Amino acid sequence: MRRAQGGGLLVVFGALAFAISLLVVSAGVFVVGGMAESRGVSVRPLRALAERSTILDGDGNVIGRLGLRDREDVALSEVPKVLQDAVVAAEDATFWTNRGIDLLGLARAAWSNVQTGRVEQGGSTITQQLVKNRVLSSERTAQRKLRELALALAYAKRYSKREILEQYLNTVYFGQGAYGVRTAAERFFATEGPFGPVPGDLQHLTLGQAALLAGSISNPEGNNPFTAPERALARRRQVLDRMVAEGYTTAEEADRAAQEPLPAVVPLPDLRPRSAWAEEVQDRLLTDPRFAMLGDTQRERERRLLTGGLTIRATLDPRVQAAADAAVAEAAPADRPDFVAALVAIDPATGAVRAMTAGRDFSRSQYNLATSTPGRQAGSTWKVITLAAALAAGFSPQDPVDGSSPCTFPFGLGETRNFESGGGGMTLRAATVGSVNCAFARTQLAVGTQVVIDLAHRMGVRQQTLQPILTLTLGAIETTPLEMATVAATLANGGVRHWPNFVQQIVDRNGQVLYDAAQDAGERVLTADVVACESAILQEVVQRGTGSNARLAGRPAAGKTGTTDGRSDANFLGYTPGLAAFVWYGNPSARVEGAGFGGDVPARVFKAFMDAALAGTPVVGFPDPGPVCARPPGNRIPGFAAPAAHEDTEPAGDATAGPSLPPAPQSPATPRLPAAPKPPPTQPTPQPTVAPTTSPPTSPPATGEPSAKSSG
Repeated sequence: MRRAQGGGLLVVFGALAFAISLLVVSAGVFVVGGMAESRGVSVRPLRALAERSTILDGDGNVIGRLGLRDREDVALSEVPKVLQDAVVAAEDATFWTNRGIDLLGLARAAWSNVQTGRVEQGGSTITQQLVKNRVLSSERTAQRKLRELALALAYAKRYSKREILEQYLNTVYFGQGAYGVRTAAERFFATEGPFGPVPGDLQHLTLGQAALLAGSISNPEGNNPFTAPERALARRRQVLDRMVAEGYTTAEEADRAAQEPLPAVVPLPDLRPRSAWAEEVQDRLLTDPRFAMLGDTQRERERRLLTGGLTIRATLDPRVQAAADAAVAEAAPADRPDFVAALVAIDPATGAVRAMTAGRDFSRSQYNLATSTPGRQAGSTWKVITLAAALAAGFSPQDPVDGSSPCTFPFGLGETRNFESGGGGMTLRAATVGSVNCAFARTQLAVGTQVVIDLAHRMGVRQQTLQPILTLTLGAIETTPLEMATVAATLANGGVRHWPNFVQQIVDRNGQVLYDAAQDAGERVLTADVVACESAILQEVVQRGTGSNARLAGRPAAGKTGTTDGRSDANFLGYTPGLAAFVWYGNPSARVEGAGFGGDVPARVFKAFMDAALAGTPVVGFPDPGPVCARPPGNRIPGFAAPAAHEDTEPAGDATAGPSLPPAPQSPATPRLPAAPKPPPTQPTPQPTVAPTTSPPTSPPATGEPSAKSSG
C-alpha cells in the first residue's frame, strides 16, 4: 500500500468510503425508484442555458459574437456520429441501454479509484450529469446524490436517449471558454485567417479531434491541450482505447488518430466586439430607443444580448464595405500615416448604413471616428443645409448675393473671409459651386440662423451643440460623419429622412422576429421640388466646381467639398439617387495642418468608393430641377415641411406646410441681407431622442474653438 502513503492514503480511504456508501445509496435508489414508479417524480423543465448572440452581415457572414458564455445550441443531427460515439465511450459506455443510472458503473468507478490510489472516475451517467447541471447543483452531499439518481431515472423515462444526449452535448463545458459541442469545435480547432482566427467546423471533425473533445469533459482544465498538452494527449489515447473496446473504431484507426497534432491556434479569451461594426451594433442595441423590446433598462438589454442567443443581422453590405475599405486604403497618401479617413455610406431609401470605416485599425484604437460625438468640423459641406433652408424659404438660385471678402457683420457676429479666389456679386448658385464663404455667411443671416439650425436637426444632425454663430454655415461646429451622411441621404431620398440604422433584423433563439427595420417609414422634411433643385446645383459642384475629383464613371453624382481652417479637416459629402456617403480625412489625434482640401483626398475616396460600390448596378439619374430652380430672382414660394421654431411636434395637415419664414426682399438687384440684423436666438431646438455612442474613446478627437474660417 505504498501508493496510499501521505495524500494518497486519504484518496484511498475516500474511495473506500465511497464504495461503502454506494451500497447505502443504491438501496436508497431502489426505494426512491420504486416511489417514482408508483407516484412519479416531479420532472421540471431543464434550466435555460446562456447562449451567445451572433452578429451577421447582409450576406449572413459572422462579423461578431457577444456573450457571457460562448455557447450556441445545435441539434443532435448536426453533431457528427464520431463525436457522439467518443462522448458516450468516454462518459457513459452503457448510455444507450441503461435506465438513466448505472449502479455497476458506480461500483466499477469506485473500485478503479481504489486500485489507482486517486479518484479518476465518478461513475455518473450522461443522464445524471445532465440532471446535476440543468436541474440540481454541484454540491457534494449524499442527499443531493440520492436525488440526482432518482431524477435521472425519472428523466430517462420522460425523454428519449437522443433528446438527453442532445441536451447534454449543448450543456457540458469543454474548457478554454467553450460551452457545448459547437463552440468547442470552433474554439479548439480554429485556423489562422487573414483577419483573425477562422472557427473550426463541427461537421468535419476527425477521429482524433472528437476523442480530444470527449476527453476534456471530465477535467476541462487538467486536460486542456493548450495548457496541459501531455495530459491532453494521454487522455485522448484513453478515449480512443475505449472507443476500440466499445466497437466504435478499429485499433489501426485509433493509432492513426493518436498521431494527429494538437490544436495550435489559442482561442480568444472572451466574447467582445473585435471590429468597429460589432461594437457599433452592440452600442446601438444597448442604448437606441428603437430596441426597447430587449429591455426597459440597459442592464436588462445587456442580459438579453449577452445570454439570450439572439441572431442580429446588421445592415452592412460586405461588397459595399469592401469598396469603402479599398477606397480609403488606396487614396490616403503613403507619406502621411498619421492621417486617416472615416467613411459612412447610407441607403437613402431606408437609412440602412451599408458601409463604415471608423478610422484607425480597431486593434489599435476603439475610438470610432465615423460615429463618436462630437466629431470634427465638416467645413463647407454644411452649406448644403443652408442652401436647402434658403431654397425652402423661397429663395431662388438666381438671387444675387455679395461674396466680397473679408465680410464683417454687426452686433459682434464677427468676421470671416473666403479661402477661394471668388468674390464680389454673384448668384446663390455660383456661390454654391464655388463654395464662397462670405456669400453663405450672408445667406445664413438672410434666411435666419435658427431656421438653418432647425432644418439641420431635421435633416440628420442629432447633437444639441449647434449654436447661432456666424460660422455655423461654414461647418465650424463639430458633427459626425454619420450625421453628415444622414443629411446627404435625406437629399438623395428626395427630402424624406430616415434615421440611420445599423441593425436590419433581430431574431430570438426560438426564431421569433423581435425587430425588423423595414417597418421604418421615414419622415418628409423637405419638399421634393426643393431637393430636386438643390441636387441639380450640387451636381454642378462635382462637374465644374470644387468637387471635380469626385466625378463618377458613367453616372451622375451630387456633392459638396469642405475644408476647415488650417486644412486640418478635409471633407466630402456626396450622393447618387441610390447611395449617399460622407468622407472625413485628417489626423484623429490633433487638429494639425496636412489634410488638404475637401476636393483632394476626400473627393478621390468618394469617387473610388462609389465607382466600386455601384459597379454593375443600373445608372439612375436625378429628377428634373423643377420649378424651384426656375424661380426668377426675388420670388418667394413656401418650402420645407417642418414645425415652427421650438415646437416639439409636427403641425397637423399638409406635410408640405412650412413655418413662418422671413419675407424675401423684392428687389432682385439688392443682395438678400438685412440692413441691421438682430442677434439670433440662443435657446436650443428640441430634437428626437438619440442613443449616445457608449464606446469609451481610446483616441479622442482634437477639440478647439470653432474656426471663423472655412473653405470648400
